[in-house]
Amino acid sequence: MKDTDWEIIYELHKNPNITKVANLLYISQPSLTKRIQHIENEFQVAVIERTARGIRFTKEGEYLAEQAVKYMELEKETRETLDKWKDNKQTQIVLGASYTYTKYTLSSLLAAYRQLHPDVLFSVVNEQSNILFRKVLEGSVDAAVIRGDYDGPVYQKLLGKNRACLVSKNSIEDDELLDIPLLKFRTNDKSKEILDRWWIERFGDSRPVQEMDVGYIDFAWQFVSDGAGYCLCFLPENFRNDYNLNIVPLTYNDGTPVTRNTWFVYPKSKLLSSEILAFIDYIEEHGVIKENDTYAASLEE
Repeated sequence: MKDTDWEIIYELHKNPNITKVANLLYISQPSLTKRIQHIENEFQVAVIERTARGIRFTKEGEYLAEQAVKYMELEKETRETLDKWKDNKQTQIVLGASYTYTKYTLSSLLAAYRQLHPDVLFSVVNEQSNILFRKVLEGSVDAAVIRGDYDGPVYQKLLGKNRACLVSKNSIEDDELLDIPLLKFRTNDKSKEILDRWWIERFGDSRPVQEMDVGYIDFAWQFVSDGAGYCLCFLPENFRNDYNLNIVPLTYNDGTPVTRNTWFVYPKSKLLSSEILAFIDYIEEHGVIKENDTYAASLEE
């Protein structure tokens, strides 16, 4: 089949009218009919049937129409990518990352990678993990580092685990938590679910005497340092305890640590460029995104 044959099937399926499609593609009706007959002869199937109401695609024709959509999309993506390369020799990877991962880990990772691949640029999108996961599925980011477990048509690589902790200015016993303000901050829904599970296991439906929203997690640590209350959070990799806070890892009633997974995810449905595949290979081979073992061990002591 010629490239134009796929376009004929694509347009005719969208608008099943020989006259209109012939005008749209700037060919005569007899030429269009002849090309359809050529397609049918090539595959030895009937593509369309003529009825009193016009033309109708056969089962085989419907399948060819589905393939035509894929062909047209592939051709469009190929042309756009090649045109982009003509205009800019540098390739851009759009990478999503959670706020704390970006702040504490991502910059050193990307700097190391660009030393080996100076022609690759990164555009970093900071959002909560649930939003980043949706962006991966939509294709608006090429890949993402997310916190928590999400289900969907993606490839995912486990990068590490974070311990959940009680962070306070001074030592606090569990039975005191209801009488002290709890500082809340922006976080993704999966992280909140894990922390809520721990809370309900310990306190049921009881809530602290006061709950105060303080924005980002950095602000929560500062408020804790000022004695405004305590927070429950997952401390990021490479966390620096600049405020000299009291940190106690959380465990469930059976003694199991409260943890959250960190994943590197990228879509199954999207055709990935060689640059993105090379970045994925770099992460897998060098293990540059992983749990900080020294930090994790220190929390368990």
